[in-house]
Amino acid sequence: MEKTIRKAEAKDMKKLESFLLEANLNAEGIQDSIDYYSLLETKTGELKACVGIEPQGTVGMLRSFVVSQGTTQSEIVLLFDRVISIAENKKLKAVYLVTNKESAVTFFRGFGFQAVDDVPPEIRENHHLHQVLNVDNSIIMELPM
Repeated sequence: MEKTIRKAEAKDMKKLESFLLEANLNAEGIQDSIDYYSLLETKTGELKACVGIEPQGTVGMLRSFVVSQGTTQSEIVLLFDRVISIAENKKLKAVYLVTNKESAVTFFRGFGFQAVDDVPPEIRENHHLHQVLNVDNSIIMELPM
């Protein structure tokens, strides 16, 4: 099945919100950062994966990384490369993420993310960060641009 990776647009809001809710993720606030999202969809427009960045001043917080079953590793890598390219084009100085999964740490290290002990003030107030940090064994990672 042929799939396309592209930058999200305002017209994708409803589809993206539904996709995130199906994955039991909070879709709150994505309308403010829709142009920081990368989508993987089928030829017929069915959403198969997404990842976004919530900008916070000159840095961003990775969020909403959802992948449907059957998505290939190369598609995931291309999707992630696209969202990092968006961050670079938007002149962000760094992208942060929080995870508690060791497999995710290994995956993100492959893209240049490194574990850090602290984040800039802009990220410290991020609602998503506070939610995830309440989970045991959470690791904050940074990708300098």
